[in-house]
Amino acid sequence: MGLPPTATEDSRIRYKIAQMLANLAPPSFGQESVLTGSASRGVADKYSDIEMMFYVDALPAREDREMWLQSAKALDIVFDAESLGDSEVWAAFYISDIAVEAGWRIITEHEKDLDAIVEGKVVAHGPLTLAWITTHAVSLRSIGHLPRWQQKLSQYPEVLPQKIIDSINEYWTVPQGFAVRWALLARDEPMILTHRLLAEIQFVLRILFAINHQWEPDWKWLRSEVQRLTIKPERLIERIHDIFSMAQSEQTVADVLMLIRDTLKLVPSQYNVERALANVEESLRLHGYLVS
Repeated sequence: MGLPPTATEDSRIRYKIAQMLANLAPPSFGQESVLTGSASRGVADKYSDIEMMFYVDALPAREDREMWLQSAKALDIVFDAESLGDSEVWAAFYISDIAVEAGWRIITEHEKDLDAIVEGKVVAHGPLTLAWITTHAVSLRSIGHLPRWQQKLSQYPEVLPQKIIDSINEYWTVPQGFAVRWALLARDEPMILTHRLLAEIQFVLRILFAINHQWEPDWKWLRSEVQRLTIKPERLIERIHDIFSMAQSEQTVADVLMLIRDTLKLVPSQYNVERALANVEESLRLHGYLVS
């Protein structure tokens, strides 16, 4: 399977470069390599880099990687510090003025991580994005692993929404927890308030992707990924944009809390968010943004 039919020209340019790099790869790079990132989803623009991964039985020697990059006429090569353990290494470089990040990962370790995800054992946002990345990967050369992985990820774990919601409830069910946001505003602490409000929005997004049974994306692609959600508050993207575009004020805090409230009201009844909903509504009520 290649790029989406609607892929941008910048995506097609990056796909061709990645395919060239895969074709030049020596036997030690294995027979499973994929294009990931914005190019694989067909949404790359002139600012996008190329992200590609080789899945191997054993990590190739640095000498093999250096010879490969020389054959590709790569420039400005930077190898990682070999600090990612024994299962993964990376190199960054340029091809035709386009930045490239190439990685090599042990197949058994990748499959172990995917198994943990599909079994609902992974809850944190960062590790969960591996499912989204793999689902949207495009094969450069394959012996069948990628289609099998994507099939495995086609079923969202039934236990995962509850686990994600429970992890967020730890923050939102604390008595008077929302009062901290108003206090930071009153103390004129813009940096930490922005940090807190950003975390709140990410919690909202995690809940929405969970109840829609959609894998969480890298948030930098939020505008396009939100289109996949059928259950979401009205004007979700516009409201988030407004929150982080306006100067901090009581209205900013209220807008975040109202987005939390509207999201919690969409959560199916089998997930217990009543206490969190009551807390956010009480906070809005105390500050005059919700009438009893």
